[in-house]
Amino acid sequence: MFKELRPAALAFLVLTLITGIVYPLIVTAFAQLFSGKATGSVIVVNGRAVGSGLIGQPFSDPKYFWSRPSATS
Repeated sequence: MFKELRPAALAFLVLTLITGIVYPLIVTAFAQLFSGKATGSVIVVNGRAVGSGLIGQPFSDPKYFWSRPSATS
């Protein structure tokens, strides 16, 4: 029984190391080559992260500014 247990435990440890540590580090390092995409598009105001540039739309026309009915009554 121990003859099969040792290779199984070794395979478990090696695969855990590869998939849990090595692979994420490689993917993170590769993503940093494209740091603008990897870190997101965080909008910083006064040194504080306030949102993302990828969320929402730029509404510049006043006709788009309608309040919610629950907020007006």
